[in-house]
Amino acid sequence: MGSDPAYSPAANLLAIAPPGCGKTELLARRALHLLGGLQPHQRILALTFSNRAKQNLRERLLRTLGPQRFSRHVRVTNFHGHAAEIVRAHARTLGLDPNTPMPGSSTLADAISLFTDGLDIGRAINRRKAIEAALSAAKQGPYDDDEVREALAASGNTFAQQIEAKRLAEGIFHYEDLLRHAQRLLRVEEIARLYQLHYGAVLVDEFQDMSPQQLEIALASSSARRTFVGDPLQGIFSWAGARPAEVERELRRICGAPRRLALSYRSSPAVLDVVNRVAARLNDVADLRSVQPDAWPQGGAAATAGFNSGAEEAGWIVDRATDILSAFPKATIGVITRSGWRRKYVDTAFSDAVHLRCQRWDLAIEDSTMVQRLVATVAQLPRQADMDRLRSAVLGGIDPSDVDTMEQATNALSEFEGLAIQAGSLVTAAAQLRVVEQGLAIEPGVHLLNAHTGKGQQFDWVFVPGFEGWHIPDGRADTAEQLAEELRVVLVMVSRARHGIVITRARSLISKAGNTYATRESQWWPMIVEVCPLNANTLVRHISALATQATPGVESVSAPPHVRTKSQGIHRPLAQ
Repeated sequence: MGSDPAYSPAANLLAIAPPGCGKTELLARRALHLLGGLQPHQRILALTFSNRAKQNLRERLLRTLGPQRFSRHVRVTNFHGHAAEIVRAHARTLGLDPNTPMPGSSTLADAISLFTDGLDIGRAINRRKAIEAALSAAKQGPYDDDEVREALAASGNTFAQQIEAKRLAEGIFHYEDLLRHAQRLLRVEEIARLYQLHYGAVLVDEFQDMSPQQLEIALASSSARRTFVGDPLQGIFSWAGARPAEVERELRRICGAPRRLALSYRSSPAVLDVVNRVAARLNDVADLRSVQPDAWPQGGAAATAGFNSGAEEAGWIVDRATDILSAFPKATIGVITRSGWRRKYVDTAFSDAVHLRCQRWDLAIEDSTMVQRLVATVAQLPRQADMDRLRSAVLGGIDPSDVDTMEQATNALSEFEGLAIQAGSLVTAAAQLRVVEQGLAIEPGVHLLNAHTGKGQQFDWVFVPGFEGWHIPDGRADTAEQLAEELRVVLVMVSRARHGIVITRARSLISKAGNTYATRESQWWPMIVEVCPLNANTLVRHISALATQATPGVESVSAPPHVRTKSQGIHRPLAQ
């Protein structure tokens, strides 16, 4: 086992894992290895960034360690959840009120909207970005409130200054306040020592998404054994404070040369051809290979297609999803756009496709875990219970430090209230919600999402509509650095696919004013067309051939039985 990075004796380990190469499994096996080095009553802290990523990591750790060892020795949380826990426990050290309600990610957005509502879309976006940039820069460090005020005054952004003044007057936190206060607290030696005694190891998923501030928090939370796994080519969160190059340099200094994974257990050869071509454009020399390329039906699929309009494009995607799910009812299909505005056509088309199981990831009430929570809580309440009682029961069952889940539940309750009004009662509304299978991070059916939301996820098939200029790359990206990040967004989208990747564009769209306008192809469209051998017609034949060649009883087409994907939990050796 000496060559397996999961079993490395190094106290500090850095591993670079391209998409589909076993990153989450490496973390789970690393946790299994680290259990033996824990002192009595110590735990492993596993840090990630989103609720879905947390769910994926939790399921893998639970499966690898077993329920008893997992519950006793592991805590899985998001960075903001960890920060909230620290602030709630030690707020008085900084003169803060530990009972201050914990904020969600939308708290600041709501505050900014007071200064952007009523502006035309261009001015609103520019003002919002300027406010966010000023506040982020002022809080990206262990700064107290006075230092933040001074930084904002120096920035000259009066809107940001007003928002911060209002926050202080109301005695509340914004989302990024959690990180700076946690950073301040962990610089108190006695407090840091408490966490280092409690956590005998820390695992960080997606290190490239960390800011220097988050890196300091991770390092200060455990001084014994630190493991960081990720992929710089999937760094797409610079707008949220991530600094992939800076963080990687510091991790190389701490951990030494990274261990690299190179074999893909997720994707077919056809998908990997597209991934490798995009990576090459990013000047990456790594050539991902499928662990068993000949085992994939027809080698997988990579297709492009162009359409006259966004509506025609969306209708065609619905038809192909119907073909796939008719033949393979357990298949998972991700429809991923770079930005939310470009998804309106597919959202409309799939809302009309009532024969398909479809989930919108921007609606909290469609999240399977939240649906299960709502349905279970309604079932436990008296039939005459009202929304206030449901809201109290749901939110009361969530750890106050779990700020992301608390916000998701609040949003879900708001959406559910509208459904309950239409249905006439909580019980009737709950009966209309779709409860899916337990234990699946991605449920069978169609999933509508944006690129940044889909980070770390995987689907049997991925459709990427809207491969036009202004959308891909984003029209606001003009520097070389910004364009490189946009291309990394493309890499993230295409690498979500297991069996097939389908990339499409529309020659015309409809503006908000209702006017039809012509689009131009993305600057990367020729590269994509060149590497994708299938078109709209040949893709239909490919899907038909898969259906006729399918083994009886097989309801999902992705990896064949002996090349199971990570989400199916089949043990296999890690790539080196």
